[in-house]
Formats: sequence, structure tokens, C-alpha cells
Amino acid sequence: MLLLAAVLGGTGGIAFAQSLDKSKPYGRAAVGVVNTANGDEAAFQAIGRPGPNKKVVAHCDATAKCEVLVAAFSKGGQLAYGWPPQFVEVAAGKEMQLPTAPVTWSWQKDTGTIEVYVLFFAPGSKDSAELRTLVAAMQSPKSDTVTKLQMNKLRELIGRAEADKGASDRGAKADTTEVGGVFRMVVGFPWRDSARAVNFSPDKSGALIFANAK
Repeated sequence: MLLLAAVLGGTGGIAFAQSLDKSKPYGRAAVGVVNTANGDEAAFQAIGRPGPNKKVVAHCDATAKCEVLVAAFSKGGQLAYGWPPQFVEVAAGKEMQLPTAPVTWSWQKDTGTIEVYVLFFAPGSKDSAELRTLVAAMQSPKSDTVTKLQMNKLRELIGRAEADKGASDRGAKADTTEVGGVFRMVVGFPWRDSARAVNFSPDKSGALIFANAK
């Protein structure tokens, strides 16, 4: 992906995802753009550019309990628009939408291409503990200097994660009708239609990357 080298700083901790194995735990995610004036939502990849009344949201669920990191980066590897990253626990079969209140990822000014990283970790995995602490600290910025140090550390930890990477144009297409064998009624934005999926395990996290249209 365009921004991968900038975000990971040339590290080799992330490898390309293989085909999805539905017999093993997996997570799926999609990124949407919401029009805050009327509530309409469309896939991030299709919208392409920011504009008035737009905000970015990420949807995810998983077949097994997991922890999820979501972070957005600009072309230069900086945090996109200063959006604070999100780190949450996700119960099996439960849909999550991020960021959680009171955080909002407003997307109204065009500063170029951005990529949204979604990483799935098995509970208690070696990679997730430090990320959880770091992301919690980043919710209340203390100064520009501290924020820059935290951002660099975030990029380092993402690059260090032992992950299968499924890019938005390469990752396995998610099943849009079920997760964990449970069929769900789609209300509002059918995010599963544009979702991607990746396996995760205690030894290896799963990563998906979504870029806005050029």
C-alpha cells in the first residue's frame, strides 16, 4: 500500500495475508463515511475525498473474542487529522463502531490520501498490552512534543506486530450475511458488503488496511 513504508518505517513485522480460513478465528472490518447532516453512509473507498458534514467511522466484528486497534495515517505516516487511535475489546459476534464517543473523526478538509489500519489481536496477546496502554494515553494529548513521540511509538508497535496483512484490495472478502454462524439483519449502511476479513491467533495478529479512493 502507498503509506505502508512510511507507517512501518521499513520494518518487516507484517506479512501479506493468505486466504481466509473460516475454521479459525477471524475478524472483519469496513470503513465508512457518514454525512452528519442526514445520516447517510457510504464506503470509505468509494467516497474518495472529504467534504462538509463528513466523518469517518470503522465497523468491525469477529468470530471469537478479540481486541481491535484502529488508527488512521496520512501519506507521510502522521496521524491523519490528529485523530486519536482506538483500542477496544470485541465480544464474539458483536458489532462495534469506532471511534467511540466522545471522539469523532471529522473529515472535512482535504490533506491527501489516508489509510485506516484495523488490527485484530487475540485477548492477552504479547502485542496488544503495550498498544492498549499507549492508545489510552493518546486520548488526552499533553503537548505536541508528547503526541509526536506517542505517534512514533504507535507506528513502531504496529510495525512490530506479528501480523497477517490483508490490504483493502487484496484481503479476503468477508461473508456479508453471517459471522460465527449467526445471520444478521442489515439496518442502515450494509458495511459487510464492503468488509474484508483476516484470521488472527495468540501468536499472530490480523491486519487490514483501507485507503480512500484516489
